[in-house]
Amino acid sequence: MFQVSIRYQPSYTLNEIRKHLEAILTETWGSFPQLKNGDRVLLKPNLLSGKPPETAVTTHPIILEAMIQILLDRGCKITVGDSPALHPFARVIKKTGLSPLGKRYPIQFQDLDTPVVIDGIKGGIYQSFEISRHCFETDYLLSLAKFKTHSMMGLTLSVKNLFGCIPGKRKAAWHLAIGKNRKLFARMLAELAAVISADFYIIDGIVGMEGNGPGNGTPIPLGVLLGGENPAATDHVAARIIGFPPQHLLTCQAAAEIGFGPKNKEEIVLKGDSLPDSPYPFSLPDPMQTDWHLPGLLKGILRWAFLPLPRIDPASCRACLDCQKVCPPRAIYEKDKKVRIKENRCIRCYCCQE
Repeated sequence: MFQVSIRYQPSYTLNEIRKHLEAILTETWGSFPQLKNGDRVLLKPNLLSGKPPETAVTTHPIILEAMIQILLDRGCKITVGDSPALHPFARVIKKTGLSPLGKRYPIQFQDLDTPVVIDGIKGGIYQSFEISRHCFETDYLLSLAKFKTHSMMGLTLSVKNLFGCIPGKRKAAWHLAIGKNRKLFARMLAELAAVISADFYIIDGIVGMEGNGPGNGTPIPLGVLLGGENPAATDHVAARIIGFPPQHLLTCQAAAEIGFGPKNKEEIVLKGDSLPDSPYPFSLPDPMQTDWHLPGLLKGILRWAFLPLPRIDPASCRACLDCQKVCPPRAIYEKDKKVRIKENRCIRCYCCQE
């Protein structure tokens, strides 16, 4: 059985969040009482890009601060790390409001660079992964994901958060290698999560993101914190809160296939608060709207036929070509001082949107 703890919290109030996180950790993390002085802990938030906290693009600084306080009280040595695909790590730390934490607390910030080759899971599709060595040079790895939509995967939660352990532009190589096959990409994410096997998973859903996430959606108050020892089980419960059938969340499907997550809700024991009486209103990304309530083959055909291509917004585009830098198939180019997309090359991974 998998255990997932839920706590409802309407705002980013430090003392209240710390209390909730301590309750979640106590209820569902067996190793929490074993933390001792000198233990090295790597906190891995979602630091997609250099956006301020109010945009709900990244894990909120107060979630990090509450966790830092909890761990420092136990004498832990704390590192906060991620590997943004586009902006330099130092810039992301500054723009996301995390820099003051480095001045208030004895912590380190670490770009998850310097990849090492790690064997894939036994019987898996992927034989190896290039993962930052910093993920393995620690006593405990804790994931602090953001509750967000994702134009390719539907939602980006705990399983997807560990994709940030792959250094920098190597993420784009995975998009290019797998292309438009969302199910195969989800399988890669699940196998990666199983290889990394973080010790605990928190989801920051106090303010989440709906619409066309993960970088350009709309902030939405959800008022919820979740935590558990298994990423797919934690994501399973998060999906149910917004009425997203977990069987449609491909990362949960893939985790169940490889024995790294629950096959159904009966395998999950809920702790703390109960699920809401009715699902929270929540808008999915446009590409997901053709996914539901259709037979498998027809769903695949229709989805690809109507899956929107990314478009350049002339009113917003500054021709900085940041999107070109992260485009795996090199479908973005500049002509006559305008940014354009080669539609026949686009694999609809939406890295440009991120």
